[in-house]
Amino acid sequence: MTRTKIRINKYLSLCGLGSRRKTEEIIRKGHIYINGILTTDLSYQVDINNDTVMYRGQVLLPVQSYHYLMLNKPRGYVTTTKDERNRPTVLQLIPQQFREEGTFPVGRLDKDTEGLLLFTNDGDLAYKLTHPRFKVPKTYQVTLDRPLRDDHKMAIEHGIELYGSQTLPATIVPVNDEWTIVTITITEGKKRQVRMMFSMLGYEVTSLIRIQYGPVTLGNLPTGKYRVLSKQEIEKLKSTVN
Repeated sequence: MTRTKIRINKYLSLCGLGSRRKTEEIIRKGHIYINGILTTDLSYQVDINNDTVMYRGQVLLPVQSYHYLMLNKPRGYVTTTKDERNRPTVLQLIPQQFREEGTFPVGRLDKDTEGLLLFTNDGDLAYKLTHPRFKVPKTYQVTLDRPLRDDHKMAIEHGIELYGSQTLPATIVPVNDEWTIVTITITEGKKRQVRMMFSMLGYEVTSLIRIQYGPVTLGNLPTGKYRVLSKQEIEKLKSTVN
């Protein structure tokens, strides 16, 4: 028997409004109407055959065509759909057709961080790629203001206290002999986590570039450019979280 009811945050995500977390914010702010009635109940089950769901005057229907993109984010761009301070956003770097079909960034890179940023309108996949439960590995290339000490390397790899809890184990590999450039792989995404871990041990991160997200690598994609993921890359991403 085909299931006809879907939890409201998942339904909105399938309609291209963003990750499940993002859609919950939209619900709480009172932007969703179901059958003409304002709905803020996060536990509501949408009857896909009988309910009419509206957002800002438009009827929402699940996306029929999914898009999966990779952007090499430049420094200075913020990872948001709209910035109140009118700073340049990453959405300005992808074609309008993708924006019109609900494509949004998967997770965040802060303004001064560069590198691999995924975009999709597949809300279910985006949710799984960003949820801590799935422990999707993310690798960054870090340039430090001085050589990384061995004891500090071990401390970060084993986990340090950050935002009131201990970070999960990480892996650090040197890129140059001086240990001023390293890669670090983490499986969580606390706010500014990589910068903060090194900063707490007295280092300044002078450059931070994400070079891999799960099985997908940045490769030689030029800064500020995007490309559509291959079928194989999409399948690998999905298999990572299933």
